[in-house]
Amino acid sequence: MSSPAYIAGDWGTSNLRLRLCAADGATLDSCDGAGAADSRGRFAEVFDGLTAGWRKADALPALLCGMAGSTFGWLEAPYLLCPEDIDNVAGSLVRARADVRIVPGMRCANPLGAPDVMRGEETQLLGALSLHPALASGRHLVCMPGTHTKWVALYDGTVLEFLTVPTGEIFRMLCDHSVLIRDRDTPVVHSPRDFERGLAESARHAGVPLLHRLFQSRSLRLDGQLSAEGAASWPAGLLIGTDCAGALPLFNDAEPAVHVIATEHLAALYEAALARLGRPAVRIAGEDAAFAGLARIHATLAEQEK
Repeated sequence: MSSPAYIAGDWGTSNLRLRLCAADGATLDSCDGAGAADSRGRFAEVFDGLTAGWRKADALPALLCGMAGSTFGWLEAPYLLCPEDIDNVAGSLVRARADVRIVPGMRCANPLGAPDVMRGEETQLLGALSLHPALASGRHLVCMPGTHTKWVALYDGTVLEFLTVPTGEIFRMLCDHSVLIRDRDTPVVHSPRDFERGLAESARHAGVPLLHRLFQSRSLRLDGQLSAEGAASWPAGLLIGTDCAGALPLFNDAEPAVHVIATEHLAALYEAALARLGRPAVRIAGEDAAFAGLARIHATLAEQEK
């Protein structure tokens, strides 16, 4: 059996995923813990409690990406200014302590001329290059759906620019804090038919602002055209369809295929939206990409230390 070489961690806002890894990046053990929002002020305590069993025999180094490096994280890590070669993140790690290093984020002026930032997605991008080496050559568009969806322009492995769209956050706010989609006691259930109908609506009145169409989430339900259980899927389709249709023209010089880095469910939703717009999708599992990125950073550090 391979010996443990390092600990890798993807510390998101809501969840922490930790893996005990061999030198080649293979996972030997794993565990989950509290996200950054619930670890504020006690990151070291949370990390040490979860990894104590792994560190009994050896003082294993740890690599962490995500919100561990945010303003409310373990230690604030800087942002690398784009355009930037994605592999350069390995040379800009920040030490939280002797055995823990944190991956920096990235910042840019986005296609709309506004400042934009990412933290955690840079590591997924790095892993995506390992999992799909063709991404390292030519111009590519990467979509990273989530609470804050990222659209990223890559050229020969360099992050040129990116755009953040709060698609997931708006959907969750509408579900939890408005009467447009559901009553609080009604669970959110995915309905493929209603999702496709929302996608169709996003294209049917493409020139009409999103704001002018959102109330249909409620009126269609009151009219009996949407079930209470499936009502959330219609605005999900509307939001994701609008997201894709708005982002693609801003990155129109990339290869036709869009690489989508996400969970299986989110990747399928964006793949359906992209297909309606004539763009094929290449799926990459988000968790696999994050840990492949951390493995690539560890390999770079090991090579430098030889």
